[in-house]
Parts: sequence; C-alpha cells; structure tokens
Amino acid sequence: MTGRLLRPRLGVVGGLGPLATADFYRKTVDAVPAETDADHISMAILSVPQIPDRSGAIREGNDKPLPWLIEAIDMLNSLDVEIIAIACNTAHHWYDALAAASRAEIVHIADAAIDELHRRSKASRVAVMATRGTLRSGFYQKRLQEAGFDCCNPTEPAFQHAVDDAILQVKLGDLKQAKRACAAAFEYCRKDGLEAVILACTELPIAAEDVAPEGTLVVDASRALALTCVRRLRNPDRMRNTA
Repeated sequence: MTGRLLRPRLGVVGGLGPLATADFYRKTVDAVPAETDADHISMAILSVPQIPDRSGAIREGNDKPLPWLIEAIDMLNSLDVEIIAIACNTAHHWYDALAAASRAEIVHIADAAIDELHRRSKASRVAVMATRGTLRSGFYQKRLQEAGFDCCNPTEPAFQHAVDDAILQVKLGDLKQAKRACAAAFEYCRKDGLEAVILACTELPIAAEDVAPEGTLVVDASRALALTCVRRLRNPDRMRNTA
C-alpha cells in the first residue's frame, strides 16, 4: 500500500488484559529516544478483552481463543503493519498457527525475554512466573532449555497460588493486594536460591514494581517485547539504555 499518510508500523494485539496493554504501550514509548512526537513509532493497538480466557483454554485442552486471535492478526495485517506484538504471554501457546496466518512477523515474547536474560544474567536456574496455562503449554521451558537455562520454579504449591493471585488482583484493579501476592511469590524464589525470575505474564510487572528482593534479577517479558519491537523498527544505535 503506497501513498498513505496513516500507516502503523507496529500492530499490537491487546486487551489481555487492558491494564497490561497500557503498560506495554508505556514501555514502548519509554524505549524510544524521542525529541519530538514524530520520533515515536506509529502503531495500532487492537484491544479485544472479549477474547476467551487463554489459560483456561490450554488447561481444558481447547482452542477457543484461536479464531479470535487470528481475526485480530488479520485486522492488523489489513493495516499493513510491519511487525506484530501480542501483549499476552499465554496467547503465544498458539504462536505457530498465528505466525502461519500472518503476513507481518509476529515477535515472540518468550524469545524477547530470554534474549534479555542472556544479556543481563549468567544464572542457570530461572523461575518463570506465569499463568498455569503458560506453564502447561511449555514454550518458556522449551526455549529456556534451548538457550542453556533451566526453569526451576519453587515446588511449594503456595508459590503458584501467589502468582495466580497477583495476576487476578491486577485484573481486578487491586494493585495493593497484587503487590502483596507478588512479594510472596518472590519470597519463595529467594528461599529456593533462584537468582533470576522472568515475569511471564503481562499483568505481573504491574504487581512486581518495587517488591522484588535485593539480589534477584527480574526480567520483565512485556518490557523485553517492547524493546525488541523498538529495536526492530528503529536504528539500534539510537536506542536508550533502559537496562
């Protein structure tokens, strides 16, 4: 498509949930060393909170979210975007089907997070805070193993309960309770001697702010995805150092 004044370069599948998408947008804006508004990346954010629950679908063994996600990808492709980001970790369970249906490259959030982990840590044992669906899908574990890391989540059941509660409370808008739950999850990681944690749900960075224990490296998958998208679309030499 030529001759268009309005052409978004980045397409975002969002609304999963809405606050997490707002957080991703802010991180994308923060990653650009802009001097004027026009320096920022043009993007189209398609917020579709009605997409069926991704974690529940994986745990139940169905693909209910997939037609919705494909339609969202189709809509962004119709805008002629260059790359697409999905601001939801769990939705990447269907990455292969979505990538096959898309003209534009879809940036994989787990690849972005693990690239960031490589740059910032030599730890071999890593915790992945995520929905139960993301963990059951296994794409983080597979990619971590291929990159030379081990996913070593605390086995105490209360750890995952705390992660689940942190995610839920962000969706409910109770950020105070979300932070308490996230702090409890971090404490289980500290007790198990885990030096690095990937926040592999886009709600978790909101809950994790200022609660990570000292000495724990925290990789925010949402931020890593934003940085990767900006690097792909801008001259890397002009990237702001936000590590």
